[in-house]
Amino acid sequence: MSDFNPAANVLPHPEFHWHIVVSHGEVLCGERGPLHLSAPVREAARDGAQSSTHYLGDWGGKPCAVHHLPFRVELPGCEWRGLRTFLGTVSEALFFLIGRAVQVVNWDLDHRFCGRCGLSTVYHAKDRARVCTSCNFSVYPRISPCVIMLLVRGEECLLARHAHHRHALYTALAGFIEPGENAEQALAREALEEVGLEVGQGPQHLQYIGTQSWPFPGQLMIGYLAEVSGGTLRPDQEEIMEARWFHKSQIPQAIPPAETLSGQLIRTFVERC
Repeated sequence: MSDFNPAANVLPHPEFHWHIVVSHGEVLCGERGPLHLSAPVREAARDGAQSSTHYLGDWGGKPCAVHHLPFRVELPGCEWRGLRTFLGTVSEALFFLIGRAVQVVNWDLDHRFCGRCGLSTVYHAKDRARVCTSCNFSVYPRISPCVIMLLVRGEECLLARHAHHRHALYTALAGFIEPGENAEQALAREALEEVGLEVGQGPQHLQYIGTQSWPFPGQLMIGYLAEVSGGTLRPDQEEIMEARWFHKSQIPQAIPPAETLSGQLIRTFVERC
């Protein structure tokens, strides 16, 4: 992702080169896609009362900002698009940048009032944080760690259809890491709870593959291939609607795209097995 260098600090009155505009969770797109030079941003900000601006980092060596508008403004030659529509249609670096923009805006909107005493918060002078001047409570952008695991046995892998997903894809299992758990413990618990299968905890059972920032709304996915060691396949019917074993030569077409960590787990299994 060399095109984008993220920043956690706040630039004092920078001259931004690139601009992203977000309103109601959607991103304004023009001829350059989601990245704009100043002209459309001035038009949008002029009509968008109480807009806010945040420095994201440098794109191609030049500073990039996200602007939040409290209501959507229709501009000639532009359209508003949801974050998921960019998945697989732009580079990984640009998707990361757009996802970061939406997450920063969500953080700003969600924490304008203190969750401890209820009074208004203000921006920290240097860090990306909102601070309550009454009780000194600080809120930084929240990232939720999750495990995503492809269960395997020999030349077969377990693919599941999730009950609450709009797209009926066969995909890997996933779940949030609970307080007091490490990633491996969360993986074993989720596998047992969702499909009734057990996985071992040693390195001979678990193969770490990688991580992915997943801005829906703000997770860090930690991916594994996990060898099944016991149990009986039994989808819980609440989170998991269907779960089946597939031989590596018979993987269905309806799987997540390669840009997702789930898709990468499945493709890695097929290539390495």
